[in-house]
Amino acid sequence: MASRSLDVADQDRLVSALLRIDSMRERRTRALYVSVLERELGHRLGRKEYAQDQHDVWDLVDCCLTHAGALHALVRVLEGFHKGSRSVAAVRAIVAELVPEPLLGAGERRELRQLVASLESQGLGAEHLAEHLALYRRAVGPVGPAPGRDVRGVQDLVNQLEDVASGSDGVPPLLAFAADLAGQTRGPTATALREWAIRFGERLGLPPERIEQLLQPAPPALPGADPEAFLVIECRPDGAEADRFLVTAWLQIAGERAIPLRREDEPRPIALLPDLIEELLARDSRVVTRDTPELTIELILPRSLLNLPFDQFRITIAGLERRLGIEYAVVLRSLERLRHRALRHNWRRAWDRLRQDPASATVCWVARPREYDSERLYTMVSEHPSVGLAMPFPPWGDGPETVDELWVAVHAGAPIVLWCRDGRDPERFAEEVRDLLGDGLLSLPRRVRDLRRKAVLDGAGTGTGIEPGGEGHVAPAALGDHLGLRLALLFDDPDRLPEPDGRLRPPAHS
Repeated sequence: MASRSLDVADQDRLVSALLRIDSMRERRTRALYVSVLERELGHRLGRKEYAQDQHDVWDLVDCCLTHAGALHALVRVLEGFHKGSRSVAAVRAIVAELVPEPLLGAGERRELRQLVASLESQGLGAEHLAEHLALYRRAVGPVGPAPGRDVRGVQDLVNQLEDVASGSDGVPPLLAFAADLAGQTRGPTATALREWAIRFGERLGLPPERIEQLLQPAPPALPGADPEAFLVIECRPDGAEADRFLVTAWLQIAGERAIPLRREDEPRPIALLPDLIEELLARDSRVVTRDTPELTIELILPRSLLNLPFDQFRITIAGLERRLGIEYAVVLRSLERLRHRALRHNWRRAWDRLRQDPASATVCWVARPREYDSERLYTMVSEHPSVGLAMPFPPWGDGPETVDELWVAVHAGAPIVLWCRDGRDPERFAEEVRDLLGDGLLSLPRRVRDLRRKAVLDGAGTGTGIEPGGEGHVAPAALGDHLGLRLALLFDDPDRLPEPDGRLRPPAHS
């Protein structure tokens, strides 16, 4: 399983340079160099021996190319025996030109090989290959290279991953694979793998919180759930222009790590957001060629934008216009909660409650604005088995000093909040929403999408959802009275935090 190859002319250059070293033309000293090299690598090269020197050295180069870092290690061995040699310096220059520096240092590679050998000796061998291949695909992402056909076990995958360039988020897939492997196993070897991953990440200059996130196990898939993809779009207020927003987008598939798609440096008015969404859905190959057809669009928004009817955006793909919310589940997420770590503990507690017993989880009902003072409402939303809030009126506070019902729910950790964007009779709203909440709250995004589709089938509403106003402001367009055209859903999953600090920066090199 060759990790690298050279064309004939380049390999001939390297072989000729090696043979200009006098001792490389002696079989016994050549055998000594190979022995020291194998000790340095921590494994045998598995090479053949040929009678002619040129053929034998050609085979040695071939064997080194099948092991990441072996050619660079061979140069170090030769330099140890021939300090100051011009012939060895010429070999180093050719190797540096033809073969990139290995991702791992010799000691890191040797330690990882030993840990992998320990895992395989504990029964994680060929019979677990499917699980390891799944970890490989998770590490390289949906657009990464496929594993070779001759993969036999974990070590073969490690060899391949060392030759895979860092992902679009700056994290080497080998580090992601090792972190996942540590999470899949138990005992001292798992601890040692975890410590190895931490040291490797630190050497690359990754932030500590990024390394810690890598070491967190992926959330388990829900029983019977179909594979799902998430297009996550964050709109962050621009400090210089309050009515413009910096937009960042990611794609995340079935619990895999997020793939950065876009980070804009120029703020845009929110009325131009449909153009970006349409471009991602219709022309970004990473979104268009995803393996899973299910796609949820998540909008991470500041308080000032949460009541806009994003699900009513109109997009045109392949010449056909339709509303965003009838093709995709469109949900909201709180930018403030994502950015304030102090708000995450209640959020995690409520989400765990929801996942562990989705059939019994409930939401609190509030009929009128200011019906409860903030402390009482906070307690109501926090109390088991509540995981959210439903209200027939929109949030009325959007400033940092304003405490409304939505803001209390965010602080209380509610991952789910439903409301009618322009107000509704409380009894009518309760009757309409009760059916949405009847089959377990985890499926709410799909059921709200179905409600939006029903509104279209019932012929309700001809508005475009959101229309540009002066100076980049937006105003709701005329919509029908069907709740499917007016319902907003905040559905905030803490298992997926798409951008820790430094996520889109490449690691520093030591």
